[in-house]
Amino acid sequence: MTAMHRVESASTARVVVDGRPLLNFGGSGYLGLGGNAEIIEAGVEALRRYGAHSQLPRSAGFSLPANLDAEEAARQFFDVDGAMFFGTGYLFGFIGVSGLAPRCDAVFLDESAHYSLRDACLASGLPVHAFRHCDAADLAQAMARELGGSGRPLVVTDGMFPTWGAIAPLKAYAELLAARDGWLVVDESHAFGCVGPHGRGAVELAGIARDRVLAGGSMAKAIGAHGGIAIGSAALIEQLWKTPAARGAALGCSAGAAMTAAGLRHVQGNPALLERLRRNVRLLRQGLRDLGLQPAEHEGPLATFKHGSAADMARIQAALVERGILIAYSTYVGAGAEGVLRIAAFAEHTEADIARLLAELRPLLQPAWVG
Repeated sequence: MTAMHRVESASTARVVVDGRPLLNFGGSGYLGLGGNAEIIEAGVEALRRYGAHSQLPRSAGFSLPANLDAEEAARQFFDVDGAMFFGTGYLFGFIGVSGLAPRCDAVFLDESAHYSLRDACLASGLPVHAFRHCDAADLAQAMARELGGSGRPLVVTDGMFPTWGAIAPLKAYAELLAARDGWLVVDESHAFGCVGPHGRGAVELAGIARDRVLAGGSMAKAIGAHGGIAIGSAALIEQLWKTPAARGAALGCSAGAAMTAAGLRHVQGNPALLERLRRNVRLLRQGLRDLGLQPAEHEGPLATFKHGSAADMARIQAALVERGILIAYSTYVGAGAEGVLRIAAFAEHTEADIARLLAELRPLLQPAWVG
């Protein structure tokens, strides 16, 4: 059984694990909001006022003010007319794919899509076909092969993939779908807050219209809150509330809703957060390149790479922890059998933090180092 470490602080750039303070480059708190007092207090106040959640269901016309406020904040942040808040980002795929399934004839899923999207597609009742990771040409071939000239496709993908940080070529996908009366579902869990000119995600970065797009995902990453959202047209969102996943245990905790509203407004009102994050990403990647590594280049906040064998990378990760620095040795979706070293930049990291990481990493990359 894997040893369980106790995280004894908020998940920020400085975290306490098993009683030890660590400089943290792990996880996904990209904007550094995990310990933001304003966001936390919003959740505390919602718990005091409303309790954990309402026993009266949305499907019968009831909702907590905190949930409605989260949806209003999402409409403002993303500049859309439709938004829904629910208990966890994992539900996004189930709500979105099941809601759009009656309008489509087959699902086309990126082969490296998140587990939640795979589960949602398999539960949709539609035929599911995988296409090569971020490969619009292979998607076109798969649609031609499986649908001929008349079928309606539903393309499902992450916006930013959580391990390597690759950004899906959504503009190319949208162009393919426009000719086929298709729909696009984009899980923006890792892109919300840190991708796109205003942090609205990969859909914003691609510059595509949202009229045939449903985007959504977790608020528990860059936004520093809890729960999930979906955004699109008001008419589509109204239909999604009728799906089984939305009619079931979807409302979530009042604290998560209040924190989502506060988090979105905080990010919208503090554009310097995104500027600092992008500065740190540039510093981190350049430093890794100076060490002879080749982190992938993309819009997001991740610097991921392979170095040697799985055992080599696990030793490097463990050695950095001994030196007081946390990065991830990841075998998560898309990492491959050997795994990868995944380093996340946060807006709250300082230049000194990044310099310290690079200095401690340098000797661990030498062939002679064996731990």
